[in-house]
Amino acid sequence: MRRRFPIVLGCLTAIACGLVAAADPAPAPPAAAAPSGPAPAASLPDFKRWIIAGDFSADGNLLLTAGGESLLYRPGDVVLWNAVDGKRVADMTGHPTAVWAAKISKDMKLAATAGYDGLVKLWDVAGKAVKHDLKKHKGWVRSLAFSPDGSKLATAGEDGTVVIWNTADGKEVKTVTAHAGPVTAVAFSPDGATIATGGGDKLVKLWNAADGAEKGKLEGHGDAIWAVAYSPDGSKLASCGADRSVKLWTTSDSKEYATLSGHKDWATSLSFNADGSRLASGCLDGTVKLWDVAAKAEQIGPEAVKSSVWTVGFTPDGKRLFIGSHAGGRFVPTPEPKLAPLPASPPTPPAPPASPAPAAQAPASPAVSPAPAQAPAVKTMPLVPKSFASTAGAAGAIAADGAVTVTGPLMKDTYTLKGVAPGGGRIKGIRLETLADPSLPGQGPGRSDNGNFVLSRFVVSFGPAGGADTPTAVKFAAAKADFEQPSYGIAGAIDDKPETGWAIAGGMGKPQAATFDVPADVTIAENAPLTILLDHQHPDGKHAIGKFRISVIQEGAK
Repeated sequence: MRRRFPIVLGCLTAIACGLVAAADPAPAPPAAAAPSGPAPAASLPDFKRWIIAGDFSADGNLLLTAGGESLLYRPGDVVLWNAVDGKRVADMTGHPTAVWAAKISKDMKLAATAGYDGLVKLWDVAGKAVKHDLKKHKGWVRSLAFSPDGSKLATAGEDGTVVIWNTADGKEVKTVTAHAGPVTAVAFSPDGATIATGGGDKLVKLWNAADGAEKGKLEGHGDAIWAVAYSPDGSKLASCGADRSVKLWTTSDSKEYATLSGHKDWATSLSFNADGSRLASGCLDGTVKLWDVAAKAEQIGPEAVKSSVWTVGFTPDGKRLFIGSHAGGRFVPTPEPKLAPLPASPPTPPAPPASPAPAAQAPASPAVSPAPAQAPAVKTMPLVPKSFASTAGAAGAIAADGAVTVTGPLMKDTYTLKGVAPGGGRIKGIRLETLADPSLPGQGPGRSDNGNFVLSRFVVSFGPAGGADTPTAVKFAAAKADFEQPSYGIAGAIDDKPETGWAIAGGMGKPQAATFDVPADVTIAENAPLTILLDHQHPDGKHAIGKFRISVIQEGAK
């Protein structure tokens, strides 16, 4: 499927699992008005409206939530709650559309909220009153963040910009053109020197907070980013998004530290606990997952809720989690830090019984048949990658024939290859050959002890000819493999489910191949840049491919 993130944003009500039963009103947002109907809920357990964002005061006494009656145009909610007993403290009214972001400054003097219409409000917390209306963004503001000293506020917009504001007078300090598409996430580093952003272009970017200069670019996500968060000590940066993955990066060198997989839908929110040892992530499927940062592994998490989770946060003391969804919000006790059990490795199926030899038959009498219509010529051409990258830090040696041999660290891993589409005919398919090699356990092709592998996802994206970016992902029409392990068929590599994948138990020790069909209406031009991802997310971290080659199948080739 070709992702067009601005369209996803504008149609989010329908995209996010059909969460809204009826369409919102016409595009022009109505004037702000107090919601009609029954009296507002006096306590958080009785509050059943959307909660899209939430934040705690540093002392843990207050919880600020934001949301509304729907995701988009109807008047939004900003509510201040007593975080100890859940009682409603105040309503901070004035947003004419749903409110998507809410933060309290570290000194607890200010709060900021942002709406779907682009309006950002700066509030005096003690007085529960608007201090400044900040108007600059054209379109949705999805995220905002205070600097550690509270003197600056960064806001992230659908217009592709990050605006930095002076909180004392509400004046714009600087506007940064940050992403080629919407900016969906923003966070200040704990020392205030760096601003991290995430966007619909699948990138996490780093900016100098003082002058807005770009400091770095973190690549590896397969879809739009939805949240970024720094660990309290600033040593790690977490990101998550529509590719269902959570990634951790080390801030000292901007390298990927871990990819945490297991979510079955968009990962929407992130929160570190106070000492940075645990990370919580929320998901549209109603789950909240907890992660052990040091072990790079999933912990036992709280019970799933029945509504999509839009925000999750540890209380400052770490004893509870707040979960916000489209059916209100709730506190749950934080589970003890115990690692979740790993699913069993892919079993090796018994060898199939030998088939009896077919009976000899007399040769058929020759017959004259009409000549078939001549089909377009088809050829398979190896693609020699220009580069190989591994999230686990493995090395990929690229041979002249395009074969890639992987060595080095073995854990959950995503291989990223860059290449260029050859000329000579329309690309109708991509072929992945996994190759046996004496250097691999059991001859391979996998790096596991028995030579097996689990390919969780196979993703190919491309861009305009002669360019460098590859924003368009190919939604393969079909896939077929020479050999498939029961319950680990090739379809599992293109279903966008990281818990499935292609494996070959019973067929190790020899080459195996799979072909992925490019839809007829997808044209990959000659000299178009290609990005190919081979994602390995089996929980034991040992089932990566050890040697392989990528080829393109061309139709009409001469």
